[in-house]
Amino acid sequence: MEPKVLEAKIFKLLGCVYYGDPFHSAKGWERGNEIGKTWDRFMKLYIKYKDFLDSIKFGKAQGYEVHIEPDDYTKHKKFHIFVGIEVKSLEFFPMEMFYKVFPESQYLFFTSKYMGKGTEYVFSQWLPESKYEPSYPFMMQSYHPDRWDEKDMENSLMDWYIPIKLKEEDKD
Repeated sequence: MEPKVLEAKIFKLLGCVYYGDPFHSAKGWERGNEIGKTWDRFMKLYIKYKDFLDSIKFGKAQGYEVHIEPDDYTKHKKFHIFVGIEVKSLEFFPMEMFYKVFPESQYLFFTSKYMGKGTEYVFSQWLPESKYEPSYPFMMQSYHPDRWDEKDMENSLMDWYIPIKLKEEDKD
């Protein structure tokens, strides 16, 4: 799917977090790494609070995974992982969960196969050759029930959201 630029949006997510090197215990895309463990923790809490979470859930995605790079990422190779659901505004949430409001931004949106197959073009060609650049140091993946199957992940699809802004030279 060709990437498209979406209108500015604010994402409000509720879920679980991890900070550190998520691949210290297992390689990327392996269920045993810290990202997989964060998903497992979130899914247990989702089951525990299902009725409440279903009542505040926004949109059709069954879940989001956000990779947030802190200022010292290049030095330490540690980053934040946020796993959760998009929610409407809320006044209460379970103590074991975290609420994160991502800043308003336009997003570069595209779909890939599981394990990010097909994303190389977007990151190595489309984005560098476009009039856009990342606006914030994070990227988001979302999973939809009509395109994601735990039993057939190789053929499953995932959506990507990269926060973007016009490059300085293209603002005129």
